Amino acid sequence: MRRYLGLGLMFLSLAAGTGTSWAQGTTGYDMLRLQTLPRGSSLGGAVAADAGSVESVFYNPAGLATLPQRTAGAAYMNYLLDVNSGHLIYADPRADWGVWGVSVIYTNYGDFDGRDNNAVALGEFTASDIIAGVTYARRVGTRAGVGASGKFIYSDIENYTSHAVAFDLGAQYELLPGDMRLGLGIYNLGVTTQAFVDDPDDLPLYYRIGISGNPKGLPATLYLSATLYQEYADNYTLDGFGSSLWDFLGDFYYGFGAEFHPVESFFLRVGYNTEGLDQRVDTRKDAFAGIGAGIGFDFTIARLDIGLASQGELGMVQRIAVSAGF
Repeated sequence: MRRYLGLGLMFLSLAAGTGTSWAQGTTGYDMLRLQTLPRGSSLGGAVAADAGSVESVFYNPAGLATLPQRTAGAAYMNYLLDVNSGHLIYADPRADWGVWGVSVIYTNYGDFDGRDNNAVALGEFTASDIIAGVTYARRVGTRAGVGASGKFIYSDIENYTSHAVAFDLGAQYELLPGDMRLGLGIYNLGVTTQAFVDDPDDLPLYYRIGISGNPKGLPATLYLSATLYQEYADNYTLDGFGSSLWDFLGDFYYGFGAEFHPVESFFLRVGYNTEGLDQRVDTRKDAFAGIGAGIGFDFTIARLDIGLASQGELGMVQRIAVSAGF
């Protein structure tokens, strides 16, 4: 993929995140908003209350507290245009002190042609990001779990580099043991330790609450979540909060998902996130923006997940992941 330098930098800002990047645009490191895994994206990102999966490292570290065995996984995402991303993850439960995990995500944005203000060629350049993380989670009593992740983020564009440190904090509680779970999380608490040029970017701090449940008689798990980005929370004060309640609720992004289990070892998933509303550009493809779908196969030795998610006119994002417990 080749573009002028200015267009390339603008695209990186858009492509690194989801539709929320366009709506807010006031922080850096938009890759921290990115849905990297097929299962979560297929469920509209509404998996803050999901537990017992190695993927909890990315969605709510507290969910790792119920991981039943050592698990390793890998995933690949074919994003828009020439953006590609992959991750590796490993988690190890220890009965005496909790569960720990490590992860790394690498994203490459393709090749660009650099040009100066007079359109003189400056040569090709590339851009990429690396996010390395360490996670710890443990049970609290019989119904609750807590977890935290520490992340180091490194980003480079041509000869410019920037890096930051961030933390995710999460908690979960079983409202109805085996049937309903509540999840809470704070994501990307941190600072930029080196800016690309002069002014360091703020990290995309956000808050999420989610719930999951297994309705009796329905062979599915249902998921619901609400996400508030700090950019929007800054618009409110305690003095005027009561009169602005409906506006406040309207600034959340909502996710919905359903995971069906019609037969043994097979899963069918569908979801929607209201971030799709920000991806609409008045074309026929607007109707699909924000919709995700996927399938999963739970084999004896490994699990395979495949997911598709629409970003409207921009196109479809394909994701695939494999994990195995041992």
